[in-house]
Amino acid sequence: MYGLDEKRKELLDFVDQVPEQQASVKPEEDRWSILEVLEHLYLMEQLIVYQINQALKQGDTQQATEKPIHKTTNRDYKVEAPEAVRPKGEFTTLDQAKEGLKKTREATLFLIHNKEQETLQNRVFPHPAFGDMNLEQWVEFIGWHELRHLDQMKEVKAHIHT
Repeated sequence: MYGLDEKRKELLDFVDQVPEQQASVKPEEDRWSILEVLEHLYLMEQLIVYQINQALKQGDTQQATEKPIHKTTNRDYKVEAPEAVRPKGEFTTLDQAKEGLKKTREATLFLIHNKEQETLQNRVFPHPAFGDMNLEQWVEFIGWHELRHLDQMKEVKAHIHT
């Protein structure tokens, strides 16, 4: 659904090849480790689930134009992560990170299960870079966002010399 499973599988296939001792190594002081990137993805999906839930409960019916969210993977365009989704060191192992991601994905799927497509298309909340997006686009965005950070983790792994 929305390409989430395929994109998550790609992410986990990579993570499964990361040695535990490399997971917490930062390539540079001001850059995230692989574990921190995974925590960011976990926090981000958690926040999106919360926002979708709020929009479903309280949101007025409104439309948003379709945004080019597939461009999320273009890392030439830098976006500063909002404070709420910056890693705080919650995960110390890759297994903890994978468990966290599993829980947020279950929450996402549970939230959108049995929702009318029309409902998801007629509730909106803003994205920092794309502006207003409907809930359907937000759900799809989760996967594109993961692919963006998969590229980042590949770069981090390439820069780690252990």
